[in-house]
Amino acid sequence: MSEFIRFFLAAAVLQNVVLITGFGSSVMMRISRKRLNILPFSLILCIYSTLTVIVCFPLDGLMGTGVVSKLLRPLMIILVTAVLYIISVFYLKEQHPKLFSRVSRLLPIAAFNNLVFGIALSINHKFAITLVGALGLSLGACAGFLIISWLVAEGMERLDNPDVPKAFRGLPSILIYLGILSLALMGFEGSVSLI
Repeated sequence: MSEFIRFFLAAAVLQNVVLITGFGSSVMMRISRKRLNILPFSLILCIYSTLTVIVCFPLDGLMGTGVVSKLLRPLMIILVTAVLYIISVFYLKEQHPKLFSRVSRLLPIAAFNNLVFGIALSINHKFAITLVGALGLSLGACAGFLIISWLVAEGMERLDNPDVPKAFRGLPSILIYLGILSLALMGFEGSVSLI
């Protein structure tokens, strides 16, 4: 369990996927514009990310460590994500139509932004990890996305101020804000390097 907590905290704070690598920043800024979408999107992203890791982890072990398997690994992850997306759409349409109508616009963005984060791809590719650590990494990355989305939503609201110079309004001020957040989190990083 300590491995789960270690990877969860590292992915959520120390190695935040959005701030450290920039992956998913465009989706995060899009989702942050509507505060009501932040939590549902983050939960859907968490479900897809976790299921992708659970399905791909044993398949990754079966593929071996050769050059061909490393080239086929991204294709496997894309196929697994696509199958999970199709299954979830059919299931939600048939079993929970009200829920599907609420989240239908978020489903494809969350499913395929899971590929942008690349949690399943980095597991056992950059470092050896157990399934518990992989789940911690996946859930931590999604928690980090949720935290940063809320911070960006708050920042966007405060940056919409008439005192901000005209040249810095909108995207430039948001990018400066994200850069400052990124620098703040990198101060906590130290020598931890998981992603």
